[in-house]
Amino acid sequence: MSDNIITADQLTLILNKYSLGELASSIERLTNGWTNITLRFSTKPNGKIYILRQYLPGTLRKISYENIKFELDFIAYLFNELNLPVAPMIDPPGIFTFNNENYCVLFPFIHGIKYLDTPETPVRQLWQTLEISRFLGRMHSNIKTKKFKLVASNRCSVNFIDIKYELVHSCEQFEKEYPDLYKRIRLITDQHTKSIPLLSDKDEQDIFEKNLVKNLPIGYIHADIHDDNVLFSPNENKLAAVLDFDDMYVGPLLIDLAMTLCLWCGVGSIFNFEYAKEFLSVYQNAREMLLTDDEWNLLEIFCYLTILNQILFAIEAEQCAKPIENMINELLLPIEHIAKEENMFLEKVRQIK
Repeated sequence: MSDNIITADQLTLILNKYSLGELASSIERLTNGWTNITLRFSTKPNGKIYILRQYLPGTLRKISYENIKFELDFIAYLFNELNLPVAPMIDPPGIFTFNNENYCVLFPFIHGIKYLDTPETPVRQLWQTLEISRFLGRMHSNIKTKKFKLVASNRCSVNFIDIKYELVHSCEQFEKEYPDLYKRIRLITDQHTKSIPLLSDKDEQDIFEKNLVKNLPIGYIHADIHDDNVLFSPNENKLAAVLDFDDMYVGPLLIDLAMTLCLWCGVGSIFNFEYAKEFLSVYQNAREMLLTDDEWNLLEIFCYLTILNQILFAIEAEQCAKPIENMINELLLPIEHIAKEENMFLEKVRQIK
């Protein structure tokens, strides 16, 4: 991860250029992301607080003006047209660079709390899960209304066939360091993703992937709505903001749905099927489109695959936000619980109208 962070002098020049006031605080580093660094600072005389996101070069995603604009245009659509709780970039200044190298964007600071930040919510609450479901459904509703034109980008999409192959064949060091965790990963991979072949050839992987998703509804997906990218209102049971659209791209809506379902219906060591049933009902209403038969048929396997993708990402990352064994254990628990109930999965989560 780069330590080439914007300095106070550089930030002062930007604030002056766009008449945003003077720097009134130190620059606080909030996150150490794999693809971005998030900084917070305040200005005077208006006392406003801003977030500056600095996009990091690297192998995880191509950094370009076009890719960043793709993300920011979609966030603006969600904010201005759908009135969804997101943070649109400050306009001006738009997208800028410093040192002629690193792209940066300014966002307004949004006050909010994480779901475990108060004594009143020691575990995930149903209302929080449903707030996420409603947000996701409304974001995906564009597939029906087509208010925001579908625009392809060169952002990397998930390749489930490659994920399975890499977990089986390219995790020797992780297996050596964490043998028990790796056994649990392989149990899910071997026993519950049998319909996904082990293919090493990239062309064969692409062909299988295209056939797997060819009948699924396609649209804009966030692809990363986990706890650290969500803020709730500190004063009411309401979503304050979904953040960090760095990984968004155009793909099957089921990828977003399955991953978010697992992450937000996982309560402690279990996958809460009652939460999941409510989640899917609210999601479909907000999307204004029922899940298709193909989405229902692939929902369970996509739950495994999307979480295995997150696990592989954690294994391959140079640095994790929390100890890797804790992170992977938290990811595994919901899908292990789903796996125990696989013969009953659809019956437990589907409401037959």
